[in-house]
Amino acid sequence: MRSHMHKFKFDSRFANGHNHRLLGYASGMIGLGSFHIHFYYGVSSYRNHTHYFCGITGMPRKTENGHIHKMEGILEYNDMHEHVYKGYTSEEISCIPSAQVIGFVR
Repeated sequence: MRSHMHKFKFDSRFANGHNHRLLGYASGMIGLGSFHIHFYYGVSSYRNHTHYFCGITGMPRKTENGHIHKMEGILEYNDMHEHVYKGYTSEEISCIPSAQVIGFVR
């Protein structure tokens, strides 16, 4: 399997009267074939505060057009509250040359 990344877009659970949208890419693939994970991180803002998040995806789950990964965790505690999130990456796969994954330019 070639190095690739997945888009993700989903909302956190409600807390303190609002929720947050998590939007970004899970990249940094580690592993081979059907035994791989991705790293992800980001910032989610709402009005006057932000929550940071980071983690690793679950193992791939086969789908009709490729595979997806489960993402779950807790947005960083801020402004006297935190948010739980659970979702899945998109199955849209973007292949990238392995040299770019580790930071080298050919």
